[in-house]
Amino acid sequence: MEQTIQLLTCGSKPASTLQNLVHTMVSNYMAAANRNNTQVLNEVKQEIPAGPTMQKAAAVMNDLLATVVANSKNGEIHITAERFNDVVVVEIQERNNYNGYALSYSINSLVPDATALGGFISIKGSQQKITTISFSFPTNQAA
Repeated sequence: MEQTIQLLTCGSKPASTLQNLVHTMVSNYMAAANRNNTQVLNEVKQEIPAGPTMQKAAAVMNDLLATVVANSKNGEIHITAERFNDVVVVEIQERNNYNGYALSYSINSLVPDATALGGFISIKGSQQKITTISFSFPTNQAA
């Protein structure tokens, strides 16, 4: 389910924040989320900038979101992010995880992509009802 994410908004201007970028990703998966009776909430703060260096990280975030939505059922997915100096940490939390083994396996298959750009993926509570996937990546990577 590979899909290219463009750092664009409706007016064809570059997305100025990570919140806008996540909004675009969430919009792309709303039909799948609705089929799975899952809500997706973008809780990323407006203050985190998104520049051209985020393109590679956006591809990993997109795959993470696609995987969580595909493995959801009657769920609630919350997306948050924090910036710490030159590192951004995006968290995707599934609050009704019903198939932790499949979700964990699928997420772990994305680890090499995250590692290739200097990032890291971790999963907390993969066999519990609330599962949190964290993706951290440097903001100063080469475009």
